[in-house]
Amino acid sequence: MDDQRIAERRIIFGPVGEAMTTLALRGPIALFGTPRSLRAIDDAAFGRAEVHRYEGVRLHNPRETVDEAGALVDRNQCATVIAIGSSSAIDLGKAVADRRDVTLVLVPTALGGAEMSRGYGVLEGDRKAGGRLASPAPIVVYDAELLATLPSRELGSIGINAWAHAIEAAYARTRHALGGAAAVSAGRALPPLLMRASVARDAALHRELFEAAHLAGFALDTRSMGLHHAICHVIGGLTGIPHGIVNAVVLPHAIRANARLAPDAVAAVSAAFGIADLAAEADAIAEAYGLPRTFRELGAPSDLVARTVPRVLEQRLLDNNPVRPDEAAVEAAVRGAYG
Repeated sequence: MDDQRIAERRIIFGPVGEAMTTLALRGPIALFGTPRSLRAIDDAAFGRAEVHRYEGVRLHNPRETVDEAGALVDRNQCATVIAIGSSSAIDLGKAVADRRDVTLVLVPTALGGAEMSRGYGVLEGDRKAGGRLASPAPIVVYDAELLATLPSRELGSIGINAWAHAIEAAYARTRHALGGAAAVSAGRALPPLLMRASVARDAALHRELFEAAHLAGFALDTRSMGLHHAICHVIGGLTGIPHGIVNAVVLPHAIRANARLAPDAVAAVSAAFGIADLAAEADAIAEAYGLPRTFRELGAPSDLVARTVPRVLEQRLLDNNPVRPDEAAVEAAVRGAYG
């Protein structure tokens, strides 16, 4: 993607149909999502442009899914790739757009924040791999109405994922002034918004949630992640459990591990967020949405801890943690999450 196209990046808050009509995107167009997500966009929004829909999005993006969607883009010589949905759909759009001369448009229907990050995940067997775009997506569209169709359990779990982005970015070793400010803003905003959304939801609240998740995604892209996501990526690959649920289970244990490893860093984030106990707040949000609290109750195999720990220790993300955890710290966090 050339410098001019990077400079033209746009963040749009508003109805997705209107945004697509206004953008007048180049065709042919490849449109990725699940059947439910794809119903939000009518082909008429693209005028006369040829549209090719791909409905095969799967959790964690297995390699065969990425290859199949990429083949559709190549076969039809698509000039634009649009991905609409939660983090798996957004990551699929990024994975396919990477190293192809296409315009990338991302339309999140959840709070994962992946639309603001260059990184993307691909499942190679039972290992989560992936890549990183040279620049973020040139166009991101946030339609608050899309959150209205998201079940409460999914909203809560992926909302915890967004908050985890803010927490990890706030105490990451990577420095970025704007990213740090975005992490603090999102970190303060998300817990009360998520608690409100656990009992009542409306369009105004959905927009606020998207705004906070947008900032958390920017923080994630500029400052990256640490121990928490290193564990989540491994367990997601091993079990196939949705990423939001994995985050909800792991987050309090990862925070407590870091509170022992780097107490000053965690205390500074707690003070910046105005939250006395980050781990207890993560537990409270999960409980408000009735989310699982252990992998044992999700039916994870009894050898999950033994299989997870060595793979986590291989993760480069650990170098970005405020203090690199040793094997004992990783095992304690994973064993706590297993239950």
